[in-house]
This record gives sequence, structure tokens and C-alpha cells, in this order.
Amino acid sequence: MPESVKVSGSTGSPGSRTTSLPAGWPVYLLYGAVPLWWVLGLSPLIWALLALPMLLWLVRRPSVRVPKGFGLWIGFLAWMLLTATQLDQARLWIAYSYRAVLYLSMTILFVYVYNLPRSAVPIRRMVLLLTFFWGVVIGFGFLALALPQVRLTTPVSQLLPGSIAANDFVQELFNPRLAQIQDIGYPVTRPAAPFAYSNEWGGMVALLTPMAIASLSLLRSYLARNLVRVLLVASLVPIIVSANRGLWIGLAAGLMYVAARVAIRGNANALVAILGFLVVIAGLVIFTPLKVLVEERLSNPHSNERRADLAAEAIEGWKRSPIFGYGGPRELATNPDAPQVGTHGQFYLVLFSHGLPATLLFLGWWLWAFLATAKVATGPPLWVHAVVGIGMLQFFYYNMIPDQLHLMMLAAALAWRERAAAAAPAAGRPADAEQASPLAVR
Repeated sequence: MPESVKVSGSTGSPGSRTTSLPAGWPVYLLYGAVPLWWVLGLSPLIWALLALPMLLWLVRRPSVRVPKGFGLWIGFLAWMLLTATQLDQARLWIAYSYRAVLYLSMTILFVYVYNLPRSAVPIRRMVLLLTFFWGVVIGFGFLALALPQVRLTTPVSQLLPGSIAANDFVQELFNPRLAQIQDIGYPVTRPAAPFAYSNEWGGMVALLTPMAIASLSLLRSYLARNLVRVLLVASLVPIIVSANRGLWIGLAAGLMYVAARVAIRGNANALVAILGFLVVIAGLVIFTPLKVLVEERLSNPHSNERRADLAAEAIEGWKRSPIFGYGGPRELATNPDAPQVGTHGQFYLVLFSHGLPATLLFLGWWLWAFLATAKVATGPPLWVHAVVGIGMLQFFYYNMIPDQLHLMMLAAALAWRERAAAAAPAAGRPADAEQASPLAVR
């Protein structure tokens, strides 16, 4: 049985027109120009804007391939759209529509990257692009620690209609800040930029750091490798000062997972490198002032009770509407000033907003994506596969829209391409056979 499915029906030919733009250019713009999108206020919209040329490229192909099991994700999308019937207030449509557009844009991103020819857009180039993005995010982390009070009034925010611009959710998206200053038992500056919230920053650092480590085997310049090494060590400062336990847990789990995989395969060099990085982390935490920050954070688990309460409210709310949910997060009737139910974890967001069928389809897709790409070789394919696993761990304490889920889709598509390429010679097919032939399902 084939591993991917082919869907035919477009009329164009990939080679029928010439273009001066490189293959995969929307992805390069998406992750390579992040500071520009942030300053302009385009960050919340750039996913949908750059999904349009990706979609056009797919439509013009004679066929497009998707991996076996992709129907799980399509099922989730269909059920998510169906739950719009549960929206009973006009103001809820803004957040619902925004999330729906993002789910569609990450779908397009996945299919687009999966169908890009490996010869034109190799995994090396994607890993280096994401390493650059990681460096930008870490740079923003240091900037946030230096200028925690800075908040932008962006050009895009000035163009929004007053009725929309006044919405608190819209304010957070289009007038971004460098940091969130929060009381977690003691005041702490938590980097947020180039994202809307500090938890997004933490979640993305956990997902991107494996790309930086993977780049060390890909960079040809001795200077560039050492620059990444220095930045990896320096990144521990904003990582620890951010007091983001979810980041710590996700990154540690990802590193240990990859270390176990390379140890099983007998890749001694990779294992030594990973263990060496873990030793450096431990040394900095134990023998520098960062130790005090870690101890204070662990002794002040201020958000545990709030998260537990929100999780319990989400479960109780789901029981009252188990099939279709509520279309989106809702305020607590007993405390309108509390965080909305469904806003503290992607799992709870999907369950509360879209019901049990959507949740099973959502989790089923990501579990399948993780298992289906688990057989990739060591090296960069293993690291991008690990990104999917780290992201799945975050489902239970972070909301993942828009940034983390888009990155997970990109990583899953890259890992799937590498797995398919490795299997192609055994099946007597060219390595790019799947990307060269029309839309099919495996």
C-alpha cells in the first residue's frame, strides 16, 4: 500500500512558467523577515498572507501529494468549522475567525513544504533558516530584558477600524510588546517579542533550539559554527530569566529524547555533543547566579493553582457540550476578570471550543505525524522529528496558535519528506518521486 496519496486535478504545469523567485520563497520570507513583520504589526497576519502564494503554487501543480493519515487533520478542520454554530455572541466571531484562518494557513504550509522538491529546497536550507529565526528570537529575548517596558504602536494597528482595534485580543496582537512583566511570587521580566505573549516566546524557543543544535553539523564555516555555539550558551540567560518552566521541560525532554535515539543507533559523536550541552546547562545553573532564579521559580509555582482551575473548568464545560463545544474560549460567569476558559493549553482549547470529536482528530493527527516520522535517520531529520514531539508535550500547558503549530507543521512536513526519500530507493523510485508526481494520499 502506498504511503502517500496523490490528488490530481490542477491544470498548470510546475515548469510551464519561469520565475526569478527561488523555490520555497514564501517560507524564507515567513521566517527570515520576522523583525520586519513585528515592527509593521504584520506578525498576526503574515501566516495567512504568505499562505496565499503557497496555495497558488499548489493549485497550479498537476497533482499534489499528502501523507497517509492526512485525513485526520482534514476531519479536524471540518469539525472545527462546524462548531461555529455554537457562537452565540457577535464579538466571539473575531477570535474564532482568526483561529480558523490560522488552522487553514498551517494546513497549506504543511502541504506546500511536503510537495517542495528536496533537490530545490533541501532540509539543510530549512534547518539553517530556522536557526537564523532562533537567533532572532534569542536576540529579542536579550532586548526584552534590557527594555522591558517597550511597546509598539504599529502601522497596521493604525489602519484597523475603531470597533476592531478596541478589542483587547486585537490590541495584544497588533500593538506588540518586548516583554511581559509578571508577578510569580516576585516580579519577573519575561521576553515576549517577536510574539504576542511570553509563553509563545518560551514555546518557540523550546521548538527552535533543536534546529540550532542540528545546524552545527550543517554549517561549513568554522566561524558560523562557533557563533551558534556561543549563542546556544548565551541563550540560557533569557531562557532561565524568563522563568518559563514549560520551556525548560520541553527543551529538556527533547534533548533527552534525541540523546536516547542517537545512543540506540550508536552515534557516539552526536551523543557526546548533546550530553556536553546538557553539562554546560547544568554548570551554568549550578555555578552562576542563574541558580538563584531557578530555585526561586521552582519554589514559587504561583500559576499551578490557576492552571488547574482553568483545566477543571474546561473539562466541566466540555461535559455540558461534549460534541460541538462552544466555538471558542469563554469567560467564567462567576469571575469575568479571570482568564478565559480554554486559554491555557491547546488540548483544553480544542476540547472546550470544538468538542471531543475534534479533540480526538487533532490529537490523532499529531500522534500519527510523530509515529510516522519516527523512523527517520539521525542528524537533521531526527531533530525536526523531535520538534513534533516537543510540541505535543506543550499541548497541555501552552496555547499553540499561531506560532508553535505552524512550526510543528513545517517540521512534520520536512521529517515526512526525509522519510519518504529514504524509502524511495528501496521501492525503486527516485528520491523526489513523491514531489514530482501529482496530488495523492498515501
